[in-house]
Amino acid sequence: MKKFTSGAKMKNKLKIIFGIFFINILLVFTTGCVKKEIEMLPLDNSEPLSLAPDVEWAVVTSPYTAFREEHDWDAKVLSHARKGDIVQITGKTSNPNNNQWYNTKNGWLPKSSIAVYSNRLKAESISKKILEGEND
Repeated sequence: MKKFTSGAKMKNKLKIIFGIFFINILLVFTTGCVKKEIEMLPLDNSEPLSLAPDVEWAVVTSPYTAFREEHDWDAKVLSHARKGDIVQITGKTSNPNNNQWYNTKNGWLPKSSIAVYSNRLKAESISKKILEGEND
């Protein structure tokens, strides 16, 4: 039986190390270079202020509520909103009776008939839950 010299042992070890290194490189390139499908996220541009940090949104929580001309229960009714409707808040105030009111482009709504959220996405999520709860 032939004995290996120390140089031959070293060459054998280098071949094994190079083989393992080559296989690892080959695996990295074949598994890491797989073309992946790009997932497109839908972006709703219909409401540009949806995520603006200084804009609040309200969800109507009462079955039926009235937009009023002024922030008072006796003020003229301009239009109506239904449970689950989403409106942008443009202002807020308290009247002498300490009732809080929120202004929208359609008129004033009392705090007792709405829930206020920091962005439209949260308001839409809550509105959806409210409306699904009615259908159960």
